[in-house]
Amino acid sequence: MKTTRFITSILVAGALFTACEDNNKRDKMDMNSDTETEMEMTSDIMNSEAQAKNSEKAIMTREYAMKDGTEISYDYSDDGVTSLKDWNDYNTLSYEFGEIETVDFAATNERVMNMDALIANLGNTVPDWLKTEEVMEDVADIQKEYNELKAEKNASEEERKENLEELSEQFDDFREELNETINEYMKINEEAIEEYNEEMKKGKVEAANEEYNEEIKKKKKIADYEEQKNR
Repeated sequence: MKTTRFITSILVAGALFTACEDNNKRDKMDMNSDTETEMEMTSDIMNSEAQAKNSEKAIMTREYAMKDGTEISYDYSDDGVTSLKDWNDYNTLSYEFGEIETVDFAATNERVMNMDALIANLGNTVPDWLKTEEVMEDVADIQKEYNELKAEKNASEEERKENLEELSEQFDDFREELNETINEYMKINEEAIEEYNEEMKKGKVEAANEEYNEEIKKKKKIADYEEQKNR
């Protein structure tokens, strides 16, 4: 009996050991599987983040040809409008401010000082359709910040860096204002086309043209700088 019990005990212990070993193997396999899944998820997240970073400064182009012959063509990014058709002074400044972030302060300071003619002439070259009160105010603010930067060219490096940062921020605000102004035109154009198409679906050609022309008239109210100035 004692021998039988001993052998049975060995068999039971062996079975338990085998079961434990199998469980450990399964646990390790599960852990490896979880780790692999986690690594795949982490890899996907990292790839998504990398793609997002690479697309942050993506430059896109929009072109609109309106029924009245007006054409709007511009490039833009997350920062706002980067270039506009027929506005070379702005396009050059936009490029220069984009490059400023990539060079050291000494090179940047010298580069900015060479913008004098561009900034002085910026307000004179604004396309008529962009001459809103807000846009022209931003131009004046940029010129003011630039003149302050020039006046303090012999100030400490820290002070000049602060002035340069303020000028750069002012240009960023200017870009955003241009973007908002262009979007106003786009909205009016879209609404005009929508009104036109609704009447055309009813077969009312004359009414479609009337609706379109009525909506398009709103464009004339956007570029209000000269009107506000002469009041």
